[in-house]
Amino acid sequence: MTDIFIRKSEYNQFDNLKVDINKIYRDFPITPKSNTLNTFPPFARTRLHKLYRSRFIPSAHRIFLHRLMRQIGIDLSWFQEFSAYWSQVLRGRPLWGVQDFYFLRNLYRVKFSANQVPDTEDVATHLEAWQRPEVIYQLFHQVYKEATRDEFAVLDLLFKYRKNARKILEFGCATAPIATSLFEFYLSARRMDIYISDIKTLAFHYAAYKFRQSLNVTPVLLLPENNFLPVSPEPLDAIFCMAVFEHLNQPLEAIKSFHELLVSGGLLILDYIKGDGAGLDTEQGVLQRDLVLDYALQNFEVLLGNLSHDKSMGTTVLRKK
Repeated sequence: MTDIFIRKSEYNQFDNLKVDINKIYRDFPITPKSNTLNTFPPFARTRLHKLYRSRFIPSAHRIFLHRLMRQIGIDLSWFQEFSAYWSQVLRGRPLWGVQDFYFLRNLYRVKFSANQVPDTEDVATHLEAWQRPEVIYQLFHQVYKEATRDEFAVLDLLFKYRKNARKILEFGCATAPIATSLFEFYLSARRMDIYISDIKTLAFHYAAYKFRQSLNVTPVLLLPENNFLPVSPEPLDAIFCMAVFEHLNQPLEAIKSFHELLVSGGLLILDYIKGDGAGLDTEQGVLQRDLVLDYALQNFEVLLGNLSHDKSMGTTVLRKK
């Protein structure tokens, strides 16, 4: 019997949103706008952010303050930015509060759990796996991580080993958490040339949206015709490749490209999970792992960490020889 009070629809604009990623990129292109400035992006302009970036407050205190303000719900700058994107770009039903965000994150997580990348080197299949409707969870997950943690420790390594770094790339960045933390904690972010890159996903589109008003942040789309390999219009002081290698369809070629893009003495900051290729990890990420690490040992100096063949690597800092 049909219930006349229940609307039947395969998709809706709240808990079962269907996103046409290609259309999103057409309607809201990620190319820089002419009226952008070398300034802090909207999410990093609050009064609290002036404290997070203050030179007069020890870094440990600034990190504690940032985390505390997020945990007790006083700093909702992350949510306000996401909420605007959700309703204005994705055309989702407005979120009435942060509770709606948490509800949808958990719901989309259930739908996402069965997704996987097929065991193939085909770039079109690889891209399609990351564009399926269920992968909207990646966006929620990345935004949630930005709300509950920061990347200050990784950035601290950058300035420890290359104090005057000015040109950096965050590769496979999703929502660009490293670039986000850079603007939240460092005044010098305005004087740097920052490149963020990933394949055409919803998470990467959101990253470009967050920095839409920052002239010195350039989104670089990784293209299937280039096998999703990194590119840069200029030599780089540092490249971040965090939680990415296990997802790549050509990890060995990627690290070779990193080496070419870095200046002499430039840094590659990475990790590499030793997995089994399940889910959205790739078979190539498993099969080429030893080759990647061997290449790194031959062409980079290990400053921090361990290029372990036998287990997952934590954060590792390499310097180009």
